[in-house]
Amino acid sequence: MPSVVFDVVGTCFSYDNGAEAVQHRLGHKLAKYGIPSKLLFYAWVCGTERDYSYLSQIKQYKPFFDILSGTLKRVLFQAGVPAEDLEDFFTTEDVEYIREEYKKLKPRPGLSEMMQTLRDGGFEVWCCSDANVDRVKGYFDKAGVPMPLDHILSADMVKAGKPEPAVYKFAREKAGSDQPGEVSIFAASHAWDIAAAKSAGFSTAYTTTYELDECVDIFGKADLVTPDLVTLGKGIVDKWGKKTA
Repeated sequence: MPSVVFDVVGTCFSYDNGAEAVQHRLGHKLAKYGIPSKLLFYAWVCGTERDYSYLSQIKQYKPFFDILSGTLKRVLFQAGVPAEDLEDFFTTEDVEYIREEYKKLKPRPGLSEMMQTLRDGGFEVWCCSDANVDRVKGYFDKAGVPMPLDHILSADMVKAGKPEPAVYKFAREKAGSDQPGEVSIFAASHAWDIAAAKSAGFSTAYTTTYELDECVDIFGKADLVTPDLVTLGKGIVDKWGKKTA
């Protein structure tokens, strides 16, 4: 059976809750410095992703949310809040609130329809995330989208972080798609994720729903590119499903 391995956070679920939580707790303070809450939040997340990946590469792996929780002050400073104003800019409770709200990820439009399209088209669906298995399972359960627990793969299982090759090798082996002739697709809304998956031997499907711009000159071209999840599911079935007929 052909398989599709999905990135979860950013692809199947949006980050919007986190940005809204920043606005709720810190928006009035950020406004004094002309810093939009959404921009601050995405700078914080992207910085966390960078540090998560770099620490993994030097074999000092730390869970994503540990890094997120410990780096807000530096992001605020880099965004333009003077060092002398940071002492009481936020509290531990603010960080905890934002972190916990961020974890309540909202499904992207079309998630359920996409998954059904793929399953009806004969594809086995897997997920591969930097988040832990229980958290990912909770995302899908809350969204009302079936996702078997044994089809959720976490980078924690190999003590490495994306985009390290070990994560994608693990995903291909677990999904049963690492054999010659097998149809094995990795789908994501992060261009760097797609580039890493392609290097590991996956065919790749990219949706611009999160990043908008493919940046082909930097990351290369995915095998399939679509604007949203509904067309992503249909595109995968149309492009690769016929090969199993």
